[in-house]
Amino acid sequence: MDTLIRFSRLASEASTGSQVLPLLAEAAVRHLGADGAVVVEVTDDGRLRVAAAQDVPETVAQWAGESEAIDSELGPDLLRASEGKFADAQTFPLVSTGGLFGALVLLFRAKASTTERELGLARGLADLAAVAVGRASQMAKLVQANAELRASRDVLARTEKLRALGQMAAGVSHDLKNILNPVSLHAQLIQRAIARGDTEAATRSVEELRGIIHRGVETLERLRAFSRQSPDARATRVQLEKLAAEALVIARPRMSSRSGALCRIVEELAEAPPVEARGDEVVAAVVNLLVNAMDAMPDGGTIHLCTGEARGGAFVTVADTGPGMTPDVQARIFEPFFTTKGGEGTGLGLAMVFATMQRCGGSVSVESTPGQGAAFTLWFPAITA
Repeated sequence: MDTLIRFSRLASEASTGSQVLPLLAEAAVRHLGADGAVVVEVTDDGRLRVAAAQDVPETVAQWAGESEAIDSELGPDLLRASEGKFADAQTFPLVSTGGLFGALVLLFRAKASTTERELGLARGLADLAAVAVGRASQMAKLVQANAELRASRDVLARTEKLRALGQMAAGVSHDLKNILNPVSLHAQLIQRAIARGDTEAATRSVEELRGIIHRGVETLERLRAFSRQSPDARATRVQLEKLAAEALVIARPRMSSRSGALCRIVEELAEAPPVEARGDEVVAAVVNLLVNAMDAMPDGGTIHLCTGEARGGAFVTVADTGPGMTPDVQARIFEPFFTTKGGEGTGLGLAMVFATMQRCGGSVSVESTPGQGAAFTLWFPAITA
């Protein structure tokens, strides 16, 4: 019992099978009266290999075979590999939760004379090792699945970011066209003013031209800032009303660049309690909601953008007067790749909004009735002392 307890402690501290199996081979020789011990494991490709060995020749330590040999053939195979150094073998499979991970093989120079107590201890050690190896295997699978999930999330984030960036670029290019069109006119005015010696008129045109260029640079800077959202940025203390206003500036060109009737935007950006979040993620989430609201109303309508205090925290609401959603659509809108826009949508926008709110400890909710529009609310917990 003391041996089992000490081995179980050692096995519980080991994080991988490569740490557990050498302990098993050592314990087998020390406590079970064996002259040598081999722990064989089943590899990922279904073959057998020696994972740990104690007091055996190199020919045994390098042995490998097929998984079918783990039954009664395993002991004789290892005896043949020992080239006469051992005469008898006893095999104890490593089985846990229905999985076969390998076997413990005790090797003896003469006919084995193990007692029932030693046999029971051998089975106990094998079972403990199998549980530890099974746990380590499950942990390795979880780590791998988590890494794959993170990689998939990063790919989804980049895909959604590129889509949003494309939408913003289309709107910004339209804004730039409107901004830069007067440049040619002002250049002509400056040229004529210089020709007739009217320096005052030329100066006025130059100042107006500077203002136009400044607005164009600001527009490009907004697009550049939106495209450089850092994935490593940390949450900071932010004001939602300021982030909502920034998102509106970014999203507004999208409305002016599309065909059809324009939407009317009503701002009610009341001061909200400060919250802790990544500002770029919040801006991207609100931009997503604003663009969705615009796309939902191709014939025009009204969008309400509101901020304020609620439930001990702060909120941002984007509401539209569009066609609304059925309960079936509402139940799936936050699923990745679910979209009602056909080929024009990726189905990632609202999924990314949901992920953003999960990361900052908040929530996103939707209220909608068919024919009566939809309202999305992002709620953030207030900063605690």
